[in-house]
Amino acid sequence: MFEMDLAWDRNRRSGPQATTHILRVRLRPLARNAAPTALPLRLAIALDTSGSMAGAKLESAKAACRAVLALLRPEDRFSLAAFGDALQTLLHAVPGGEADAGEAAFTALQALGVTRTDLALDWLARALPAEPNTMRVALLITDGHPTNAQGHLLPHAVPLLAQATDLGDRGITLHTVGLGNAADFHAGFLAELSDRGRGAFLYADTPQALEPQLRARLNRAQSIVVADSELQLSALVPGVQITAACRLRPEFLPLPPPAQAEPMELALPALAGDAPTDLLLSVTVPPPAFGESLGLRDILEVRLRMEDTDICGIASITSTASYREAQHLTEDVDQDRLFWELNTYSTALARTTDTHRTSALLSDIAYTARRTGRSDLAQQAAQELDTLQRTGVVSPHGSASLLTSTRELGGH
Repeated sequence: MFEMDLAWDRNRRSGPQATTHILRVRLRPLARNAAPTALPLRLAIALDTSGSMAGAKLESAKAACRAVLALLRPEDRFSLAAFGDALQTLLHAVPGGEADAGEAAFTALQALGVTRTDLALDWLARALPAEPNTMRVALLITDGHPTNAQGHLLPHAVPLLAQATDLGDRGITLHTVGLGNAADFHAGFLAELSDRGRGAFLYADTPQALEPQLRARLNRAQSIVVADSELQLSALVPGVQITAACRLRPEFLPLPPPAQAEPMELALPALAGDAPTDLLLSVTVPPPAFGESLGLRDILEVRLRMEDTDICGIASITSTASYREAQHLTEDVDQDRLFWELNTYSTALARTTDTHRTSALLSDIAYTARRTGRSDLAQQAAQELDTLQRTGVVSPHGSASLLTSTRELGGH
């Protein structure tokens, strides 16, 4: 089903100190004639129909949902709910391709009330029960901040983040969509929701931008061949630790580092059958033992565990006494490391309100983007920094755009 390639960013230099390295784990689908069939899709969309959605935003959301339903395969299923003051289930497990089935529901949608995001997340969990050999995807589309039943902004987001974490733990991939003016919602919060749900944050700054983004997301969901898998990481040298992890391709997703136990286990997002999945691990390697010879040394056993099969590889690193050899970089892996850094900066930018921190992060983005050859991102960050220095604020649109642009870096 997959083959595994392992590559380090650089060699290990001998000496008294532990060293930190980036290990890239590439899971490459086998040739198409040997690839498994994509899993049937179970898709549930919770659509914000609060009063602020009235007009072009709601009409575009209806059109996007119609398009998605029409593009689903016969084996797929589609559910839809509207949430405002309350939540209303409009469609439940409608087979793909039956576009006419939802027309009455789409026509009846009206924008009214407040934004009960808690009700939407609860419904998404109920609408996508466990089902073997399927890919379950939840979409939350909203244009505003979550509120309570009285329309007041929620004082803190912890319960909502817990709901998103629960979705991810259930094997449901949660995507969030910020629709319209980024000043009216919190991109950092929506991105954290999708991170907890092992999905993606989408930013549709105009109503017209929503449908193509949902189409692209649907195409990716319909290419999934493995919904549940994990990496098992076994240290072959005492003292090896995994301190951070992410998926970089097909798009960036931060992953919680595995517990430091043996073996270390890392739950993976769904794997596509038509493109590689690249994972990056930050690995702390202890110094060579007394009397240990230089050269190639096995460091980690990396095992991909799926329902029907396991794939195993050994990550071996070269130890050298030469400073020059230790500084020689594997260029493509180091480029991926810089992409990871850019995502760390843009994620922090979307979540901070501190002006000095914002300024430092924009500078870091501009500098790192130039190092990767992404002059477009460097220029965008520099422009936002100039705006910040002149006005004292960074535009919510700029922050959200940088966030979504960096998360797609691995696909370029």
